[in-house]
Amino acid sequence: MILAHLLKIPPLRIYLYEEELPKDIVRRFQKILEGRLKGIPLAYLLGEVEFFGHRFFVSPGVLIPRPETEILVEAVLETLPCGPARLCELGVGSGVISLTLALECPDFCVFGVESSSAALKVACKNRRYWNLEEKVFFIQGDWLAPLRKGPFFEAIVSNPPYIAPEEWPELPSEVRDHEPKGALLAEEHGLAFIRRTLEQAPDYLRPGGYVFLEIGYNQASLVASMAKGLGYRITFKRDFLGFKRVLVARK
Repeated sequence: MILAHLLKIPPLRIYLYEEELPKDIVRRFQKILEGRLKGIPLAYLLGEVEFFGHRFFVSPGVLIPRPETEILVEAVLETLPCGPARLCELGVGSGVISLTLALECPDFCVFGVESSSAALKVACKNRRYWNLEEKVFFIQGDWLAPLRKGPFFEAIVSNPPYIAPEEWPELPSEVRDHEPKGALLAEEHGLAFIRRTLEQAPDYLRPGGYVFLEIGYNQASLVASMAKGLGYRITFKRDFLGFKRVLVARK
């Protein structure tokens, strides 16, 4: 993966590569390898990831997109018609969810809220790269707080922090020591942001609007009880291991 990135070729081409490596490539390769040996995530060292078939920039200070989050995007695309619609993403990070939705459905208009200025810089860099300044709008603030209440959105989408404090010591050191804690950790056994979203979303959704949330692999029963208690009709999308990973809730 490192060599493919440096040589700007597909990873499988490495096995057929017969030329001598340029000295500058060797130096850069060794430097990245030293970073990996220290546990720095590969995505940070390369400065980019692939998500939903698209290339995005990442850097320390933003959560590295996971394959599970592609299931969140798939759930939105499968549920909403690909026509004019206004969506809101909470906790933008590097912007991959908002930007992918706009790339996949050009008629979508997406408003993303993010509290971290460092993350917003990366999200704006990705937005410029994909030329989506007129389709995706980023706002700095605390979850739904910067938005005026009203029936504005067809859907609210989020990959919120959902790691419980008691689970934190069990995470791989590569995650604990390098990825932003604020994008991962949530009080109430990991449910604080999920609860907050489900409670506040009706004040911002159009009638029949949806809430799409990525959740922890072991949270489905608690989230289902919470959502049903708030009057939502719900379904779940499963991840590659069969866990209920994405909540699809409709008021």
